[in-house]
Amino acid sequence: MNNTILIVVFITTLLTSCIGQQKEDQNVEILNTVWETMNTQYFDSTFSGLNWQEQYDYYKPIIESCKTNDSLYYYLNQMLFKLGVSHLGVVPPEETEMIGDPQLFLDGTLGIDVRYLKDEAIITSVKKKSVASEMNIKQGFTLLEINGKTIDKIVKKRKFEPIPPFNDRNIRLLSTENIVRELYGTPNDTVKIRYLDANNLEHNIAIPLKERSIRKATLLPDMPEIYASVDNRIINDEIGYIRFDVFHPVILDSLISIINKYRNLPNLILDIRGNPGGDFNTRRTIAEQFVNERTLFWKYQSRNGIREVFLNPPKEQYKGKLVILIDELSSSSSEEFSGGMKAIGRATIIGQQTVGKVLTMEVVPLPEGALFVYPNQQTMTSKDEVLEAVGVLPDIEVELEKEAILKGKDTQLEKAVEYLTFKK
Repeated sequence: MNNTILIVVFITTLLTSCIGQQKEDQNVEILNTVWETMNTQYFDSTFSGLNWQEQYDYYKPIIESCKTNDSLYYYLNQMLFKLGVSHLGVVPPEETEMIGDPQLFLDGTLGIDVRYLKDEAIITSVKKKSVASEMNIKQGFTLLEINGKTIDKIVKKRKFEPIPPFNDRNIRLLSTENIVRELYGTPNDTVKIRYLDANNLEHNIAIPLKERSIRKATLLPDMPEIYASVDNRIINDEIGYIRFDVFHPVILDSLISIINKYRNLPNLILDIRGNPGGDFNTRRTIAEQFVNERTLFWKYQSRNGIREVFLNPPKEQYKGKLVILIDELSSSSSEEFSGGMKAIGRATIIGQQTVGKVLTMEVVPLPEGALFVYPNQQTMTSKDEVLEAVGVLPDIEVELEKEAILKGKDTQLEKAVEYLTFKK
């Protein structure tokens, strides 16, 4: 009997030891993949002065001994975040479906948009015929709680878990993302919200999520499919207005068609507020619609030197005045696009300074479905301006205001219309 117990204990110990050894081996394998990829492919061979070998030597024993994936990914990202740059990190398998902005990935929607303004979550727009509009939710209402979580709690969680670039604008962007994520999900699921109306009266309501009417499309390999849409109209008979929520090839033909439709109008507004970025060829092709000669637009710094990107004009271009609207949620390709257009003097930028997430990225699959995202190039404008961590500074800075939103006003769009209408 005692011998049997000893054998069982020995086998159990042996199995545990084997499993532990397998975990340690996999941890080191993942660390080596991340470290070596950065060591050979990361755009800055100097690592901004950070001793990359020293980081490996420090984190190897820590990561090797991690017993859970949570701790493994935590320390990998702790190592990577020391570089302080965007488009960099390890995404756990359970979070790959949550990469990026939830309004682009998740299927169930209320039909509202939100911004975090002066420590308040303000509903900035409500789509017509959406489930939110049917429930009498109005723009300008203040969200207090979503699904039992107060807005303060949602925001504080993000403040304590920041990711690069480390600036206040990014904290507000990440906070807004977390708030918006609570408002999306699976169709027919219910979102419970507590909010203040225009008269500061408190309400509690449960709203079912509605399935979207548009289809998803792939943007990048190994990444979830996303939604992409375009809106357009004419303002005051002389200003074309186009808004699109992502630089996605699936909407490129529609965008070019709309720009061509408005070619004879004297003014055009491109609204990329809330646009988190997207495809290189899409942003370049859109920019080409506004130049009449071959134009240096971007420079990309990589391990292999600097690559210059030129715009080649189409047969017919839009030659009128152009305004681009941006805000703190306009990132990545939106910053490349607006910053590039500003640098060549082709557009007036109106809105708010962007975060500064302006690097190009590659995606490397890791074991068990995790993803490693890293920046392989740094973007510079034609004027050699580095936008990473700095962002795009608008020519005319305008903030959204809760009081104006309650009255149905969009102060940033109104400023653009005013600028185009009265500019000589």
